[in-house]
Amino acid sequence: MTTLISVIYVSVADPLIREEDIAAILLSARRNNRRDGLTGVLIYNGHNFMQLLEGPAREIDACLDTIRGDARHSGMVEVRRRAIDVREFAEWSMLYCPGFEGYDEDLARLAANRRLDPQDERMMANFIALGRRRATF
Repeated sequence: MTTLISVIYVSVADPLIREEDIAAILLSARRNNRRDGLTGVLIYNGHNFMQLLEGPAREIDACLDTIRGDARHSGMVEVRRRAIDVREFAEWSMLYCPGFEGYDEDLARLAANRRLDPQDERMMANFIALGRRRATF
């Protein structure tokens, strides 16, 4: 039986990243994730990326190696890695909602159905909230 894992990483987006770049990331991620049996969510908060990937360990690690080499972000840090029995994002090859519309609803639905690990939910909700904050000077 193949061991499933869940990995969350954060990284700093290239300051010149455009919506078209993110669309290209999603197109590639969804195609490759379907091929490799991976699922997950990508969150962009205006400055940083957070991604949760889940699937077989070997495929996750190969995907992360590819992601590390992508010039559209830097400073990739893995913040959580754990074995899982059930996927949290099984319905999505890569969930993404621009401007965070829909995230709250999707995350709340997953949490209400007890499909979202409480620590994952807190990390994602805090990351999203940081993107919604505006600097006040």
